Amino acid sequence: MSLHMRLAGAGSPLSDASSYVLGMPHLSPNGLSENWLWKELGHRHWNLIAKAYGRAATGFGSVGDQPIYAAFRNISLHGGDLGGVRENDSLDVRSTITHLSETRVVSRHFAAYRDRLIADVEMTSVFVRRQAEGVNRSITRVRIEGTGSAEPSLGTMPSQPAYCGHETLAHDTCVDEHELGTTDITMCPHLDFNGAGLLYFSSFVAAVDRAEWHFIGKRSGHFSTRGRQARFHANIEVGDDITVRMFAAQDGAACRHRALLSASVDGKLLAEVMTHRTMS
Repeated sequence: MSLHMRLAGAGSPLSDASSYVLGMPHLSPNGLSENWLWKELGHRHWNLIAKAYGRAATGFGSVGDQPIYAAFRNISLHGGDLGGVRENDSLDVRSTITHLSETRVVSRHFAAYRDRLIADVEMTSVFVRRQAEGVNRSITRVRIEGTGSAEPSLGTMPSQPAYCGHETLAHDTCVDEHELGTTDITMCPHLDFNGAGLLYFSSFVAAVDRAEWHFIGKRSGHFSTRGRQARFHANIEVGDDITVRMFAAQDGAACRHRALLSASVDGKLLAEVMTHRTMS
């Protein structure tokens, strides 16, 4: 079954399809840039939400209230073949909202080159707003109402923007894993935070990549992503750094690791990321 058939119905208000001629912004030395892909799919996810609620121009929330954002709780990439594209290739991306409610949105994205799967991505977000202006640790979940207002969601957990709090990726730990170590990653507001002043979800993944490069070294540069899972629990303030604790499995032909990301200032768990890479 082709990718186009699997995504029958693209073009409806809850779907979108686009093509990209790949150039330097889209690429890394080993093929498609995973960091670019996450940012682009995050943008598509938000645009689909805006279309679904009919608020592409005005956004969410009432005038005078703190803005409402879609904060990612989970992201996953499967069937990755990011090393399968090169400069000037045409990448087709089809995106669909598969679940939409007042509290949660799930989107599915297929990226393909000549109908060959490059990445199958699922993204889950919840609606959040700050309780105190400019304080990321005050973020709480809210419910989007049909009229455009927002109310606190049941089970709200202040300073845990996503993300449903106690679920972890512990059941996905690598077989025969060993601890590689712990390293601190400096976060830069010009590179790692988004327009809402929050540490962007793709920056959590980038921090894991920096830690991988730190622990594994040049061997890491020959790998491309086959699979990635991340679960987000909290955010940080501008000026805070992240501590990455990494565990890896023994596998000479591949790179499999699990990372726990915490706030350097107080040790609060921010995210968990599972990664599977193979030689390009």
